[in-house]
Amino acid sequence: MLIRPVFSAAPQRRSLYGCARKLVPLRVSRRNSMTAPRPMADRKNDSVWKLQNIETEYWHEYIATRPKYDATIFDPIFDYHTANGTPFHDVIDIGTGAGSALGRLINRFPHVTASDNDTLSLGFAQERHRDVPANRLTWTLSKGEDLTQHHPPSSFDMATCALTFPLLDTEKALRCMFTLLRPGGTLAIWFYGPPIFTDPALAEKAQPALYAAVDHAFKPVVSGGDPQRTASWKRAADGMASWLDYIPFQKDDWQDVRRHKWNNANARLAFFGPAACDFDVEPLSAVTGHEAVTEVQDPSFWKVDWDVEMVKRFVMAVFPKPKEMVGTDAVMEGYFEKLRDIMGGPGKKTTMSWPAVLILAQRSG
Repeated sequence: MLIRPVFSAAPQRRSLYGCARKLVPLRVSRRNSMTAPRPMADRKNDSVWKLQNIETEYWHEYIATRPKYDATIFDPIFDYHTANGTPFHDVIDIGTGAGSALGRLINRFPHVTASDNDTLSLGFAQERHRDVPANRLTWTLSKGEDLTQHHPPSSFDMATCALTFPLLDTEKALRCMFTLLRPGGTLAIWFYGPPIFTDPALAEKAQPALYAAVDHAFKPVVSGGDPQRTASWKRAADGMASWLDYIPFQKDDWQDVRRHKWNNANARLAFFGPAACDFDVEPLSAVTGHEAVTEVQDPSFWKVDWDVEMVKRFVMAVFPKPKEMVGTDAVMEGYFEKLRDIMGGPGKKTTMSWPAVLILAQRSG
């Protein structure tokens, strides 16, 4: 394992997309019941990230092919929170999705709030955690940027946001999270990208094929939209390409900002790259000299042993496409056939890891 602590002002790192440029700094609550989803026609003005046509089977595939939020990610979060002397009373998980982060939070906090902007996602998460008493786990149906419409200021000791922040309006989301947290509260944001092959010789051929398959899966969703949709996708693409370095933490609002990165040397954090986009992808950086950046190259991080069928399942569940986009795809099957040959045939397993970033910040005041 190679651990590289980095302390520098506004670093200009190269990524898979070229040189980074510096970024100039800048509703309804649900407890024990869920409403029926709105008809598709009523969703035309929703964010591009509003999940649609989600079946239970999708979430099961999603859970089976994604990292488990275990001590690997939560130990640094809880250690940071403890070291800052902040109580473990109330926490909100923003963009909870299938509720994958809730188990660890429930084990440490007497009261957990899970929020998401999608009724079906919250319904699935509720079912997964149906045995948790209602006085310990409550639910809020809301966009991440609008949570202050449902919860008063200084409601939480911690806010977690897993695999969601690049999908949000940056400034509105940060202001909302700052408002929701109590003084001294912890903000924990993390994100991961497609899995990586840990065998260098295998990775040389297999990794580009996997990225090509993922890009192909995203291209019909990401490209060809109207200006508003394109702007939303571009914000997400730029943010992922930046390894979340674009998120600005104003010194007056936040302190003890730490950016932990795993396996960032030869991997991308982005679920889709420039090949999936009909716009330029531009990495950004808002990192300041007051922040600590740690880079770790660790092939055992969230380690999995997968054969090509598991890789295929990951790609097919990488994003919930609208039903009209689902069907036979000869190009995609070609990518899977190529991966099957590179990986040694059906049933042949190989070790894979994940690129990830965790940002921790303490609310000032």
